[in-house]
Amino acid sequence: MRWVGLVLLICSLTFSMPKLVSPEWLKEHLGDKDLVILEFSDSQSYLVEGHIPGAILTEKEDWRIMDEKTGALVKKSVKDYERLFRKWGINNDSKVVLYYKGNKVNEILGMVYAYWIFHLLGHEKVGILDGGWLAWVKKGYPISYDDPEVKEGSFVANYRREKEIDWKYLLENIGKKPIIDGRPVKHYFGVAKFPAAKKFGHVPCSVPLPWEWWVHKDEETGKLFVTVPDYLEEFLTNQGIEKDDEVLLFCFGGTGAAFVYMMMDFYGYKNMKVYDASKREWEYLNLPLNRFVWETFTDCRKP
Repeated sequence: MRWVGLVLLICSLTFSMPKLVSPEWLKEHLGDKDLVILEFSDSQSYLVEGHIPGAILTEKEDWRIMDEKTGALVKKSVKDYERLFRKWGINNDSKVVLYYKGNKVNEILGMVYAYWIFHLLGHEKVGILDGGWLAWVKKGYPISYDDPEVKEGSFVANYRREKEIDWKYLLENIGKKPIIDGRPVKHYFGVAKFPAAKKFGHVPCSVPLPWEWWVHKDEETGKLFVTVPDYLEEFLTNQGIEKDDEVLLFCFGGTGAAFVYMMMDFYGYKNMKVYDASKREWEYLNLPLNRFVWETFTDCRKP
């Protein structure tokens, strides 16, 4: 991600690593015994373009499974994640840096989903490389073409149920708690939808905050990169949302909600809950959707 002004907040964090990791920080800490780096790309990019020294390849598909009933892509079991993390050499005291290559949007979506999963499993010593691979290469920092040697880790999850919700919780809290929809605005308004979607519209009383506004293409290289929105705190304040308020996050299939979760976490918000199955499950259950209307939480809040 490219820096857009969270210096004071990020630097004030008590963790031994920042949540938004600069290329300089990562270069300085390469080789640290407790550092694990995960690259979100594919095998061709990992081998041909190279990767940050020590980085381990992972893909979006490693992080989710399909719910055969609803068609929703959802998180794996805690045990499955423990096995994955241990395979990648992750321990409970590891510092983990995630970065995307920038060739496909799915790399970015997989990375932000993984950020939420780490938090869900009780591991918050995780950061995102500011600017991704593009920023690393533009700095002229070292590139490796070798697979790293990985020692089996010992990670044990501390599952934090408060980081997620299901459809019942969302339905019960329409108009009571703020709901943010991370999908494109056309999908929220109901004039367009993803091809896999069956219905148009949004959850009543929800507010749009599209993750796509934060993804851009570098003109020189064609690589994708992400910016941290400088308007996020003002947007949330205008919805009457304080740093400790519970906020319910919705999208089409989990990754957009995880994107909003990550950005809010960068800004110091404390109580975000992701609806992982989101609209895929919501429309399968024939739950209410509004169309052709813009809504704000302050307007539809129940007394």
